[in-house]
Amino acid sequence: MSDITLTLLGPPEVRRADQLMQFATRKEFALLIYLAVEGGIHSRRHLSELFWPESDAMHGRASLRITLLHLRNLLDNGTSPAPYLLITRDTLSLDLSSEIEFDLRPLHEAWRTTHASDCTALTMTEETRRSLLSQLSFACNLPQGEFLEGFSLSDAPAFDDWVRFQREYWHLHINEIFDCLSKLQFESGSLAPAIETVNRWLTLDPLNEEAYQRLMRLYFASGDRDAALHVFENCQAMLASGMQTSPMPETIALAQRMRSMTPPSRKEMPVSSLTPSPAMLLDGPFQGRKDELSLLIKAYHEAQHGQAQIVFLEGGAGIGKTRLANEFLAWAETEGADVLRCQAFETGGQQPYRPLIEALRPRIERENAPDDLLSDMWLSELARLLPELSERYPDLSAPIGDRLVARNRLFEAIARLGQSLASRALLILFVDDVQWADAASLDVLHYLARRFVETKTSVLLFLTLRTGEVEMPPGIAEWRADIERAVTLIRLEPGPLTCEEVLKMLQALAGNDGKDVRQDTDLEHFGQWLFTETQGHPFYLIETLKVLLERGIVLPQRDKNGDWRIDFSTATNETMVRGFFPPSVREVIVARLDRLPQNAFALLVAGAILDWEISFRHLCQVAHLEEPEGLAALDEVLDSRLLYESEYKSGEIASGHYVFAHPMIRAVVYAEAGEARRSIFHRRALGML
Repeated sequence: MSDITLTLLGPPEVRRADQLMQFATRKEFALLIYLAVEGGIHSRRHLSELFWPESDAMHGRASLRITLLHLRNLLDNGTSPAPYLLITRDTLSLDLSSEIEFDLRPLHEAWRTTHASDCTALTMTEETRRSLLSQLSFACNLPQGEFLEGFSLSDAPAFDDWVRFQREYWHLHINEIFDCLSKLQFESGSLAPAIETVNRWLTLDPLNEEAYQRLMRLYFASGDRDAALHVFENCQAMLASGMQTSPMPETIALAQRMRSMTPPSRKEMPVSSLTPSPAMLLDGPFQGRKDELSLLIKAYHEAQHGQAQIVFLEGGAGIGKTRLANEFLAWAETEGADVLRCQAFETGGQQPYRPLIEALRPRIERENAPDDLLSDMWLSELARLLPELSERYPDLSAPIGDRLVARNRLFEAIARLGQSLASRALLILFVDDVQWADAASLDVLHYLARRFVETKTSVLLFLTLRTGEVEMPPGIAEWRADIERAVTLIRLEPGPLTCEEVLKMLQALAGNDGKDVRQDTDLEHFGQWLFTETQGHPFYLIETLKVLLERGIVLPQRDKNGDWRIDFSTATNETMVRGFFPPSVREVIVARLDRLPQNAFALLVAGAILDWEISFRHLCQVAHLEEPEGLAALDEVLDSRLLYESEYKSGEIASGHYVFAHPMIRAVVYAEAGEARRSIFHRRALGML
């Protein structure tokens, strides 16, 4: 194995057994560098013209022969079992299989890895994330400067042109690696290592404005606003002296937001001997939503390029929409997005535009000069929603126009505000539980979706929509369909977690991140039981774990680092009984049942009595319903997603049969039916069978 090492990122040097090798001429050194970086086979003619352009063909080849003689003697040194240089009459190459090492190889491999991944901790397994962090950290320690720093050949301009090209090529590679590493560290909560990474990045590239933005966000996230603003001042000074320019509008806007916002508090929690609550213990790694997160991140990048995105995140209560949305929005904020949040409430009344006011008011309050965003005419229109603008700008004229004109002008004012904000940084407008929004807010959202798409605004309109409710507000489905006809939208419908995803979640909670979960028999056994009981429904799953912790069936314990973990081995076969479900789950299911009409509930009770072989005819007979009444009741329970049509039977679809959406729903329906109703329905079922 060779002991020759080339260092090319920084002042170039070659070492053998840690001893610096001395070259007779700079061209001898340059020839070795060129052969190592380019690889492949090169003609003697090409090399002589590259390094001795002033010589004729005969003298150029002669100079190349002399240089090769010295270089071969230096490399082989009489000790190598095989030559490093592969020389023929007309060609020359370096044997890269001879184990010559140089710093560009691991750097290039790290760069390839970043391109093969999406460089976000959200969609990676813990093992993948750790491996990538290790590889990128090693690569980031390799550069000691730019490619061949301070090295050139004054009489070989073509070689110097090649060096300049390579310098830019590796400069871009290094930037991408530092960007990916600092982003992963940021998303993983490792703020101190991320700050160290970005500071090293800026040492190598002191004019990189994206690195300054990342460092500002890191200091701000760590609670140090003064340090973040000091980074901005350094950025201004470096750009002014190095490029005679000012920071980009995005950087200036970021600094302005940081001046007007209070940084998050990140005080270290004191080590306590008290056991944390079950909710805190279960606030573990996010699992099972890799595909949905990848699509959201893709939509984010599309919006960055001026292609406005409209995303509907849909699903029943407890399926994990809010957790998924919060994970994505937290990631987007670390990327520098301007996130406006609001939520519609079923009990919030029908105050017009309430969610929009909730989203816009805090954002306008953080703005030092709202008149930088909108002209006075549009500010006066926006004052219809935010009357405080009239107090802030007493000279604003009163909005004019009849009701229809006023409505259209207000919609346009909101759209123009979004466009102004999006010109600074990608804008995300997030509306949670949009199904409860008032009609006026729905009309605004429809208008914004069309307007942002038409104007190619860098906006992501992100809406969560709860489905499967019996008493859904009228017109929501039609409203969404109208938007879909006008613009292209993305619909995400996360389902239950798979058994494998449940096992991975338990593995993380148990602190076994580096192990194969299937090697742990106790954990696998418990995970399969938990999946069977909850069918992977996130809300049922977490609430079940909470009850198990509260009852001491599974136990919290500290690991060697002092962190709290959960010991699932204490759950025995006796404690893992069938039909176990927590009171909180029962309350949620009962709330859904209370919304059902009497006939629909009777139909569900009939299904709970029959359990299997549930057909419409049998349901009607046990519930004592005529077919028209039964059809209406069936539509109610299907729309509420408490029952589903068709179920596998002996490997085949048994069409016309029905199954409960979840075993816990059947158990609650059976319990809520009451003894008298159950007795009557059992008697009918027995007589029918």
